[in-house]
Amino acid sequence: MEDAGVLTFPLEVFGRVPNFIGAEQAAELLAKQPEFAQAKVVFVSPDHVMRRVRELVLERGKILAVSLPQRLLRRGAPALLQITERKAIKAAVSVDNFLRYGKPLSLPVDLAVLSSVVVDRWGNRLTPSREFGDREWQLLVEGGFVRESTKIATITHPLQFADDLVKWRTDEDVRAHLIVTPEEVIRVREHCEAASAPYQQNGSV
Repeated sequence: MEDAGVLTFPLEVFGRVPNFIGAEQAAELLAKQPEFAQAKVVFVSPDHVMRRVRELVLERGKILAVSLPQRLLRRGAPALLQITERKAIKAAVSVDNFLRYGKPLSLPVDLAVLSSVVVDRWGNRLTPSREFGDREWQLLVEGGFVRESTKIATITHPLQFADDLVKWRTDEDVRAHLIVTPEEVIRVREHCEAASAPYQQNGSV
């Protein structure tokens, strides 16, 4: 992605989720999908690449669920928050303002939009901190905020696709139902059925 010149701030991506040119278009395309439209509570990862997704959640009158990054976790601070700000949206979706605009999460999540470093078309996705798996998803599950009907989505650049990540995925790496690029929407269950591949949601409750 560095060689292709598709990265945007922060340009140093080693050990991070890459923020790519076209992420806003992918976010807009995600917001047009029924999984997004029907959701009342949407969890979105705190990475830079997800900023426009967080804005769209609030702009569409939904409840934004977020997690505090480790650097902002203070003693007694809730790890999961919900935000309903309708005026100062750009400020509210900034990670540094989560505590200011949020309150402890109390509602189950209908859609979780999780960040990915690499994905495949079967919904397998890997995150930067492999030893921790999907920290945000684990927090949601442990807090009782995930239902059987909760959908998982991710936005990615086309260069983030791999052929097959099955052998690299751990039990903690939750699979996505929906993968959205700036120009494409992949519904994993439909893709798996078309390819005669079994679909099993890893990490579901």
